[in-house]
Amino acid sequence: MKSSFVFNGFILFWVFVGFACPVHSVAQSPYMGGKTNLTKAPNGAVVREEVLKTSARILYLEPTPEKLADGVWCIGGYSLANTTVIEAQDGLIVYDTGDTKEEAEHIREAIKKISQKPIKVIIYSHSHYAMGGGALVDNPKDVLVIGHPKLNETVEKNLKGGGSPSAIPEVGPLMTSRVLIQFNNFLPTEGPDAALAGKLELGKPIAFLPANKTVEDGEELDVLGIKMKFFTKYTSDDYNLTVYVPEKKLVMNNFFWPGTPNIYTLRGGVYRDPLIWRDGLKVIRDLQPEILTNTHTRAITDKDEVMKRLTGYMDQLTLTYDQTLRGILAGMGPKEMRHTIYIPKHMQEIPENAQSYGETIHFPEAIYQYVIGWFDGDVTKLFKIAPKDEAVRMVKLMGGKDNVVAAAKTALDQTEYAWGAQVVQYAYLLDPTDKAVRRLKADLLRQMAYRTTGSIARAFLITEALTLEGKVTYPKLVPPAKETLAASPETFVNFFRVRIDPKKSENTDKVVEFVFTDKGYHAVALHVRRGIAEYVPLPADYYRKSDFVLKLDSETWAGLYLSAVSLNDAIDSGKVILEGDKGEIAQIFELFDKFKPTKNYMVPPLED
Repeated sequence: MKSSFVFNGFILFWVFVGFACPVHSVAQSPYMGGKTNLTKAPNGAVVREEVLKTSARILYLEPTPEKLADGVWCIGGYSLANTTVIEAQDGLIVYDTGDTKEEAEHIREAIKKISQKPIKVIIYSHSHYAMGGGALVDNPKDVLVIGHPKLNETVEKNLKGGGSPSAIPEVGPLMTSRVLIQFNNFLPTEGPDAALAGKLELGKPIAFLPANKTVEDGEELDVLGIKMKFFTKYTSDDYNLTVYVPEKKLVMNNFFWPGTPNIYTLRGGVYRDPLIWRDGLKVIRDLQPEILTNTHTRAITDKDEVMKRLTGYMDQLTLTYDQTLRGILAGMGPKEMRHTIYIPKHMQEIPENAQSYGETIHFPEAIYQYVIGWFDGDVTKLFKIAPKDEAVRMVKLMGGKDNVVAAAKTALDQTEYAWGAQVVQYAYLLDPTDKAVRRLKADLLRQMAYRTTGSIARAFLITEALTLEGKVTYPKLVPPAKETLAASPETFVNFFRVRIDPKKSENTDKVVEFVFTDKGYHAVALHVRRGIAEYVPLPADYYRKSDFVLKLDSETWAGLYLSAVSLNDAIDSGKVILEGDKGEIAQIFELFDKFKPTKNYMVPPLED
């Protein structure tokens, strides 16, 4: 294909001699009848055989203290993250501390079997798995805690947010729900649908020790007599800290994972720039380490093996990114590109490149969305009709609902699960409560889950199948804890604005001020103005005087925000002191959606 166009007087020529990435045939897909060897994990989970073989090579599946060199150990299997231990003359240095106080207590017991020396230094790889430090030591004041310059504020933000971290914190409750699905929280522990990866621990006590020493990129420190060099330049929103220990020829990092680099995760979240990830790996490669310890995957020893794995891992990441851009230049849309990324055999042989967590098929669309946006150039998609309306018309075109269900059943019988799921979705959208359709959809999703290699996709597919069958329910929104709301009430007054109904409020123009009596009478406001609610951080400086003033404590606001108490009841009980008309302010609060994640957002359960 040859084309040209004029730009600022220059004629540019683009020559494409075909896009060489092979499109995998339908028959090759494990979701469309391709050959797949299924087996059972020890807990009975039905899974592809290769998943079990690879997991043992790249993960610590049981609590394991592994000695890597004189004075260097990796402790894995106690948490979703590993802990590296370095023994110095006067004490121990640990890299990562577990995600809860309980995890850290187990790690501490394992460390005691290695050395009786006290832990004198804690280093955080990033803002996750930094929650157990306080449980590793007796006197936190005597411990040097090293972290990325933005670690403390990131951890604090995560702990006080409205849910799982997101590019837009207001959607935290939805993100939390999807995080719980991703980490298997709704999957059974045994049987064919059992989880293959760890579940997320919720509500357990933490023991976070803030970093009391932050380091810059390239900074060198003497740490208990051991020279260390720190790298912070290449990082994600989690703020990674890579550490090089020259005398041990050791690198500790959070860039080398047990599975292909997760450029996009199905739970959503901030765009993960593949170039930052790649360049972080380059830093490690150029240091030529002989020992590589990693936040999640097994440690690697031997310089040649480290270089082989690092290079192969980095190159697959580069390939995914560059081939996506190549596809864009060839005029492909995201749906086409997800089937065109060819991974050479030598890259597939790197165990850490396994599709065991995220899967490459899901990455090109995320990159495309970041680079181009949602519009793929197909003008027929500019004004698509609503999904349910589309289902009504498609089902009619296909000869009616019975034909659609029959086609989906045929696809199930012929092991064409992906096609069957696509077809049955039309019937499901027509009536999500139809028992037969829900069972059929669940059967199709389950068979895809058994065949996927990625733990994330498996968790989403089986969770939805179990929900369709009425065996589990999951909230589409998970509200923040009352303690989180009460700690920062003004944040959630701001977040409250996104729940306004524009149709109900299009004729309302009122300013509502909130004064928090337990926060030094700190005041903020919302200006409900004809379809929107503007957050006003300083009502005293606002151009309009408040029409209503609500004096209340943070705990009462938490109850109102979560729709656990009505405004009228809060006023009648004296928990809210109101300046203004009670009936009118109650009507204004009715302009905002109630927070009822279970009732309003649950997938309808299947009843017997």
